Formats: sequence, C-alpha cells, structure tokens
Amino acid sequence: MLLYRTSALAVQQALILLGISFVFLSFVETGVIRNHEFEKWTNGKGDKSAPAPPKYKMLRYAKKVVNEPENRKMSCIFCTFAVDGVQALIAQNSTDDEVAEFLVNLCDLFDVEQPHVCKNIIYAFKDEVVFVLERSVFTPEEICGAFIANCGHSDKPLTHMWNITIPGGKPPIRPWPKILDNKPTYKVLHLSDIHIDHQYVVGTEAYCQLDSALGTYAMCCRDYSQDSVGNPTNLKDKPIYVPAGPWGMPYLCDLPYQTFDSAMRHISKTFKDLDYIIITGDFEAHDSWDYTEDLTRENMNNMTNVFLEYFPNVPVYVSIGNHEGVPQDAMAPHTMPEYDTRGPQWLYKIMSDMWAHWIPKEALDTVQYRASYAVYPKPGLKLISLNTIYCSEFNFYLYVNEVDPDATLEWLIEELVDSEKKGELVHIISHIPPGDNYCLKGWSWNFFEIVKRFENTIAQMFYGHTHYDQFMVYYDMDDPNRRPFHFNWISPSLTTYDFLNPAYRIYEIDGGYDGATYTVKEAKTYFANVTEANMKNKEPEWVMSYDTKEHYQMTDFSPQSWSDLSDKLWTNTTMFRDYVKNFYRNHYNNECYTDYKCRYVFVCDIKKGRSYDESFCDHLTR
Repeated sequence: MLLYRTSALAVQQALILLGISFVFLSFVETGVIRNHEFEKWTNGKGDKSAPAPPKYKMLRYAKKVVNEPENRKMSCIFCTFAVDGVQALIAQNSTDDEVAEFLVNLCDLFDVEQPHVCKNIIYAFKDEVVFVLERSVFTPEEICGAFIANCGHSDKPLTHMWNITIPGGKPPIRPWPKILDNKPTYKVLHLSDIHIDHQYVVGTEAYCQLDSALGTYAMCCRDYSQDSVGNPTNLKDKPIYVPAGPWGMPYLCDLPYQTFDSAMRHISKTFKDLDYIIITGDFEAHDSWDYTEDLTRENMNNMTNVFLEYFPNVPVYVSIGNHEGVPQDAMAPHTMPEYDTRGPQWLYKIMSDMWAHWIPKEALDTVQYRASYAVYPKPGLKLISLNTIYCSEFNFYLYVNEVDPDATLEWLIEELVDSEKKGELVHIISHIPPGDNYCLKGWSWNFFEIVKRFENTIAQMFYGHTHYDQFMVYYDMDDPNRRPFHFNWISPSLTTYDFLNPAYRIYEIDGGYDGATYTVKEAKTYFANVTEANMKNKEPEWVMSYDTKEHYQMTDFSPQSWSDLSDKLWTNTTMFRDYVKNFYRNHYNNECYTDYKCRYVFVCDIKKGRSYDESFCDHLTR
C-alpha cells in the first residue's frame, strides 16, 4: 500500500520519523538514562569530599524526573513539536533540505545530541525510512503513538501479530536432565557486545550528559571540541568533570581497543583449554550516525585477525548483532522490493568471510541468505546461530512485511525437526533475547511456541544485546501451575556502555560421552574494574565475579531452579540487591530495592519469556 504519493512528500514525512526515532533510540541506547549514582563527587581532581557543581545537581535531578516512566513526557513533547513543525513546513511547500534543517536545528535546540550527531543521524537513516514510509500504513499523526508510550493513539507495528505453522507430534515432555558426576565437560567462552570505540580519547568527558538539557548524549569519552564551534555550550572551554581514563569508563563510553586486546590476551593465557567460543553479536561502537560499509568491513576484518591471533586453534561461533547493520539494525529480507540494492548482502558477505574460518563451507549458504547457520561443534550437538535482527523494532524494513523474514523461523523449525528425529541436542546462540521488548511481538511469540514445541531438543540458549548479567525464564501458561520449561543465558557485555564494568563468562558444559546432556554444569562470570585500573595506571585485573551455582545456592540450572531464584529475588531484599550488583558489575542503582516499581521491572524481565507480555508477572504484588 502506498501511503504517500510523491517521493518528495515521502522524504518530508520520513524526516518526521527520523527525528522522533532518533530521540526514542537515544533513550533506548542509554537505558532510558538511569539514575546513575557517582562513586565520587568530582572536581576534576577526583576529590571525594569536594561538593558537586550546582549544574551537576540540577541536571542530575532533572534527568531523573524526566526519565521516570510516569513522567516520560519530554520525548512526547519533542515528538509532537517535530510533527507539527514539519507538517507546517510541508503546508508551506518547503523543500526537503529545509525540513531536514528544521529537524537538525530542533535537535540542537533541545540539546538532544552533539551537532555532528544531530546532522548525521537524519541522513544516516533517511533512505531506509523514506523507502519504508512509501510502503507503510503510517500516517504522520500516528508516528508519535507508534514509538512513544502514551503519546497519541496508533496501531503499533511493534505488537503486530502473525502466526507460523509449527508441526505437531510433540514427544512426551522429559524432566530436565540431570548431569552425572565425574563425566567429561567442554569449556566454552561467551563474549557479547564488544563495541570497540576506535575514537575513544583519554582525558575527554566521560559524563557528557552534563552538557545536554535532556541528558541523552549517546556516547561520551570522545573529543567533541571541534564539533562545538559556534555552539553555545562551547565544549572547547568547559571543565572536565569526569576525565576518561586509558582503560575505559563505567559511563556511556564504549571499550577502548587496548582494553579489548588486554581481555583477549588475558583469556588466552588463563584458559588454554577452551573447546570453543561463542560471540552473541555487536562489534561496532554505538555511533550509528557514522556507520559505513567500508568501516564495518575494516572493523570486522580486524576483529577476525585478533581472534585468529589469540585463539588460533579454537573454533569461534558468532551470531550477528544489530549494530553490524548499516544503518544500525537495517537488514531487509528477500521479500523487500529492490532487495538487490537495499538488501544486506554486502554485510552477510563480510560475516560469511569471517565465519568461514570456523564453520564448514556447506553452512555458508544459509549465512549468505539469512545470516544464520547450523554446525556441529561436538558430536551429537548442533549449534544454531540465529539472526534475531529479523525481530528488531529498529529494523524499519520489517514494517513493510513482518511475517517471518527470510523464512528464518521456518528454517529453524526444519533444523529442530531434523535434530529431533536424529536424537540430537541443540544449542541456540543469538543476539536479541526474544523476551526483550526490542524484539517485535509477532516474532517473539512464535519463537516462544517453537521453544515450547521442541523443549526436549533445545538444550540451551545463549543471548546478549542487553549488556546486563541476567536470565529469562519461559513459562507454560497452558499449565495450571505455570510450569517453567526453558530459560535464556544472557551474557554481560564486554563494553562498559550503560555504566557497566566489562565482563565475560566461562561455561563448563556436560558433554563428550554417550548420553551427555549438553547442559551447562558450571558458569563463572569474570569482570575488570576499569576505574581501579585507571587509578593505578595499570592493565585491568580480570577476576572472577561469582560462580553462579555457588553464589545463588542453586542445585542445578534447570528452568525450575531459575524460576525459584526469580521468586527469591522478589521476596529476599538482600539477594535482590546482590543480583542488581552483578547485573551491572558495580553498585550502580543499588537503591532500587526500596522502590516497588523498580524491583518489579527487574523481576518481571526475568519472568517475561516473550515480548510485550507481562501476564507472566501478574502475581508480583506488593
């Protein structure tokens, strides 16, 4: 259906969505700007006793108020102002460049982002959004309601439902397998969300949100001084409140390359017995406004060489992340008109070239088609790398036709049916956890049903994307007791973005003998305190944060055990505070336990195995 009749008009309407999308995306990328607690008051010298600057106090309070869920009005104000302004310009027969200039100026006026970002984000997403809006069912009046909660009415494309045929004949449900004592295991490294920033500059502002009225600057620890010429904020002359250290910062800063190199060197020396490595997506920094195909190719080639250097004899299995797309999340399926020119074949070729070092040639055909593949890392174990960017809410190409992009879920079912017949067990590695609202509802709900159908065959699932150390449980709502039937491992990120310390995880997986369960026997999470490393001016010290089973006093890693843990987190304040500390790898947000709504979000996210469905949480009462 063509909603807009002319290309010029489509461009103008697209610019509305571009401006709004960017603000909304900024809130998503910054975790809706959580109320970050400084470990130190800073006066440029790290003096803990020094009083905070008045500007710091004012902006910190304003940022907290603006981003409370019930007060999230600022983004709606910006959205409606942008829509009204663009509509007025269209009525005056303004050119596309005049409309774009209005949005850029609006972005600058609201101090949403650095001037370079305000300008480039419009043009980075323009072609994709224009193309989609020409073929979508959006009207300009529906845009705010579609992407911002409680901001007008819209039939949200985020919650559009569709169904896929799932074969019957489900075998009788087997109890979660028990791991036998004194049996062989495999050692597996899980890395996720590496996000290397090659433009990280030591000494720049790590808390650059202080220079934004909305507190939405998407990236810090960069030199923005040249970008501030003529801007009232005049970043060239402002004091640095939190200087970026050489090893990274637990703020909205991505990982310096030398910290990534330090981590790989440490892991390769510490764990010489790795059987394989899984990486669940996102190699690129968060500067989506500057993404190019050439830069992605260069970065991926560099990453490949690093893994080949430090782990020359260890297979590496990768799932694609949303930040590999150019623009970010843009991965059109084959059903998209003009696929030959708009499709991600260039990206899938890069991934295919990278993964060819570790996966057999016969698997590369599906990589080149849908950026997914199935391999056998060990006898009797099939590993499926699944492209979940086909469920991303910011993959705007999906809004033309959301139904099973590139028949990926149909392909997954075929692989699972094949393994079920052969008596194989399956591991799924992917980027976006299907229970996260970043994943479109239709895709998520169908995937949930697939997992339920093949719960005997799927042994484990591993995800990333959120950057947090967390897990998600799947509940059978058709069972009167809400039987927990599966769960996701979600690895913490290697990057520091979202006010985190960098981390990775090591699994011991039962396997290597007849009758092996291929479930995780032990899981240990390691992290580095980059603040401490910067203070000592030494390489980060990577230490074990906790042993999952021992720390949470779990008897095993069955879905029931994870469900029991989630219930304890709801009722046990001490355990909940400890979980939140592990969640962030520091003491950030440690006051959450005092707030019912904050605690509810944490625990409900654990119990919400499919997106846009909080019915799993209806028993979480005060």
